[in-house]
Amino acid sequence: MNYVLNRVRLSDLSRHPLSIELYGYDLDRGFIASVKRHGIITPIQVTQDLIIIDGHKRYQAALDAGIKEARVLVRLDLNDELAIREALIECNRYRDRSADIKLHERQVLQNIATDRARERELAGERQEALAVETAERETFQFSRFQWEIDP
Repeated sequence: MNYVLNRVRLSDLSRHPLSIELYGYDLDRGFIASVKRHGIITPIQVTQDLIIIDGHKRYQAALDAGIKEARVLVRLDLNDELAIREALIECNRYRDRSADIKLHERQVLQNIATDRARERELAGERQEALAVETAERETFQFSRFQWEIDP
């Protein structure tokens, strides 16, 4: 996993809808009090576009505690939505979750595998199109953030 540790304003972060769908945001007051007293001990993991991959509840507790900025791990290895969704589930694999949540996670992972197979199939078709010079141009999306490694 390639990552950079950086400090960001919490207001710049955004939640991933899959996390809300799978895990919700039930926080107890003790957790919020702990974050208020000690801060965010384990950094939140985010994409280069500052979408939270791991730490949605820490993020919410920090907001509730009035914390304005925190250190985050910017994951440089997550460049597409399927990788982001998969990482989000993998970051929660060893946490205590209900059977319903585990079933929902399995379904999402199966959908990711299906979508990846479809992408590989399309990539093969693009390679064939390149061979006969009928390929369409693909655009490259740059991150709007420039990251520096924190010493």
